[in-house]
Amino acid sequence: MDKKILILLPIWKREKITRLCLENLRELKKDINLDVLCVVSEQWAKVAAVEYGFKYVEAPNDNLGVKMNIGVKESLRYKYDYLMNLGSDDIITKKLFDIYNPYFEKNLKFFGSTRLTFIDSVEKVAKCFDYTVMIGAGRCIRRDLIEEVGQMYDTDIECGFDANSMRKFIKHSMTEIENPYNTIYDIKSDVNIWNYKELPFTKELSFDSAVEGLSTKQIDSILDL
Repeated sequence: MDKKILILLPIWKREKITRLCLENLRELKKDINLDVLCVVSEQWAKVAAVEYGFKYVEAPNDNLGVKMNIGVKESLRYKYDYLMNLGSDDIITKKLFDIYNPYFEKNLKFFGSTRLTFIDSVEKVAKCFDYTVMIGAGRCIRRDLIEEVGQMYDTDIECGFDANSMRKFIKHSMTEIENPYNTIYDIKSDVNIWNYKELPFTKELSFDSAVEGLSTKQIDSILDL
């Protein structure tokens, strides 16, 4: 894949899960043309970004919209073809990039998966949900759209940030990928806006079947959370 991907990763709390996310991205970087821009508000997160070899920008955590806009603005200092959104509690697999590669090759403006796999790090249970519309985690936005939109997030909201930023691109074509695989994982802890039990699901999964796409090391790390 010749496209350069910059992953925008806001970080707040959940250090053990964040480090699992960063380790995953560092491993993917060995095979995929990607880099990571961490948007940090805590000293440990800045240290972790440097430790894993990624870029970072500091931003206050008082308002997530402001924090994300700082990250988007900072991203334009670097060369990339697509900006990918990801949370610091998310894990993505190489299979996701295999699925995305035809869309990168077609140079599509804005695309992403509709499916997410949730893992409860406390109870070690899992479920998947297909939203049938593009989700925020793993979505890819071509650089020229980022430059055109500028401020991607409103700063007067406290939730619904993915949907809010989606509206910024409403006049552009949006390609939603029906992804049948477990390729984007959201690891829930006791520090989340939505806890695991409140989340929607299409299908309950056994833990073993949910994590089939992950490495033994990743599975062990989740079990140790």
